[in-house]
Amino acid sequence: MSEKQSRGPHAERRAATRAKIMEATVRCLAEFGYAATSTPLVARLGQVSRGSLLHQFPTKVDLILAVAEHAAKAQGMAIRTRLADQPPGRERFLHVIDATWAALQEPESVALLEIMIATRNDPELAQRYPDFAQQLEAGLEFGRRRMATELGLPESEEMRLFARMTLAALRGLAVETLFAGGPAQDTGRVLEMLRTVRTRFADDLLGNL
Repeated sequence: MSEKQSRGPHAERRAATRAKIMEATVRCLAEFGYAATSTPLVARLGQVSRGSLLHQFPTKVDLILAVAEHAAKAQGMAIRTRLADQPPGRERFLHVIDATWAALQEPESVALLEIMIATRNDPELAQRYPDFAQQLEAGLEFGRRRMATELGLPESEEMRLFARMTLAALRGLAVETLFAGGPAQDTGRVLEMLRTVRTRFADDLLGNL
């Protein structure tokens, strides 16, 4: 048996343990918040030994940054999956509001919001978070450019700023929902206004997509 084959089961066990840890940490962050999230609680929720957890993630911040990356990928996949249901072009562009808002309600996105907010109060996390944030923004920019290419549009500062404004508005609404313990009474109306603005943007700047 080759070395690679002999190491297979160990690698699979490690990957399975990591998946349990990711799921448990997301749950912990989404349900209890950043301050209450600890390695003992995550180990208990994930039904893994604390030693196994600490072997992969020696500190809480190591764990949190790994979960941030995991959550960002899950959020991006959720958005892309919802957009894929729409015809390419104008309809897909307009559906970004609903696809992003739905993704922001998922536990992974709530966990990511908790991590973003926690950088204000956790010095070690604040020091290490910018590297992840740069990767996240690069991924979002890649997605924006891909949509522009799909629409047959050249690079546009208006498109870049509009994408940034849209995400900021939806994130802000998600944070408000998080703090309020659920959507505010007028959340639906706010989303409808964002849809209207996006439609007008398409009409005024993009023309026939």
